[in-house]
Amino acid sequence: MQQLLEALERLAKPFAAVIGPLVLCALAFAALAWLTKGRRALTDARLAAGETKINLTMVVVDALAISPLLTIGLATVVGMAAAHGLQLDSARVWAWLGRWPTVAVAIVLGDFFGYWRHRIQHSRWLWPAHAVHHSDTHLTWLSLERMHPIDRAGSLVDMVLLSALGLPVWALAANALVRHYWGYFIHADVPWTLGKAGRVVNSPVMHRWHHARDVEGSGHNFATVFSVWDRAFGTYYQPGPCTAPLGVREDLGAGALGQYAHPLKVWWRAIRPGQVELSS
Repeated sequence: MQQLLEALERLAKPFAAVIGPLVLCALAFAALAWLTKGRRALTDARLAAGETKINLTMVVVDALAISPLLTIGLATVVGMAAAHGLQLDSARVWAWLGRWPTVAVAIVLGDFFGYWRHRIQHSRWLWPAHAVHHSDTHLTWLSLERMHPIDRAGSLVDMVLLSALGLPVWALAANALVRHYWGYFIHADVPWTLGKAGRVVNSPVMHRWHHARDVEGSGHNFATVFSVWDRAFGTYYQPGPCTAPLGVREDLGAGALGQYAHPLKVWWRAIRPGQVELSS
């Protein structure tokens, strides 16, 4: 019995780290939706309920299995890079720069790396996994959590590159937190462009165009935090409020299990002789 209790306690720890912040975010974004949309927020929440269940299922799977494995994998890769001299010895640079400027550098560079990694995820071979993230037809803050494990693994490239620059662990953690919670914000169902601030940072309206189905804007707006990357590299698109349908046209299967299996099926069909090419 004692061993069973200890096992349950170990299983509960990931939930304790995830559920608390998730509940606070749910309350905050529910209040935000009510302030911006009034009673229509309840109607929109009901319309998104089915997709929200899938997203919550993915949160549970991620907390129990995916995140622990990816954390171990990231630590292994970073450790091997350091052991083979593939990590800059820049500790003195960050010490001279100071804590907050170092955090700012980590966030700016992390978003720069993330911009290019995200563009690559929209390429022909990686799209089947990334399509899972785009499959919500009612975009909400929790849509950020709809992500295939392979797509999640690809997202760790940002952290590997930042680590290779010798940035301190606390700066990497700050970058992850800021980009994660800003990711919640830009997925939120609020009609905000952020005005003049939107010239520098990404907004919910800007990112909604990224999730639009079959329109020009769905191939744009790849950055998470800073809109300047999309402006600089010609992928910025925000003609106005996004009223276009969201999601993807592919049939990704039923429920979370179907979405987990989708890219595997697509890749299997693609490598078999005589099969059609991948779509993007």
